[in-house]
Amino acid sequence: MTKKLYNLIESGFGRAINYSDEERELYGNVNLNCAERILRGANIVYKLGLSEEALRVSAPFGGGMGIESVCGAITGALMVLGALYTDRAEKNTPLKDEITVPFIKEVRRRQGGLSCTHNKKYAQTDPFDSTPVVLAIAKVLDETIEKIEATSSSPTFARSL
Repeated sequence: MTKKLYNLIESGFGRAINYSDEERELYGNVNLNCAERILRGANIVYKLGLSEEALRVSAPFGGGMGIESVCGAITGALMVLGALYTDRAEKNTPLKDEITVPFIKEVRRRQGGLSCTHNKKYAQTDPFDSTPVVLAIAKVLDETIEKIEATSSSPTFARSL
């Protein structure tokens, strides 16, 4: 299996200590949150073509939307799946039944829960570092995309990456 996003995150993507000069100019010296790391990383590895303005949509989802609700890495992953597999409107695609629901169920099976609070137990560092959670979600996302690309013949459903 190719772990595209997983490998990027594992290499330190989204961590200020690893920023290029261009990234430092964009983000200052601040680490990207979990949702940003997933969406921005996927934009690179899966060539989503999202603009800087579009990428900013993930910012408020970090930390479970700031209230430790649904994990930001999960919401970021859902944004990626939507960008890859939604036609003009979600109702025109098998997004929920064939992609989103199986993805969420697999995350829940592996992680044991979907909340930020629950998933934080995998990242018990001081100061807090969401990398273990982001890696876990990136792995499921990579596997989901790989499975879709390997089994689908519909041009709307399977895009060439």
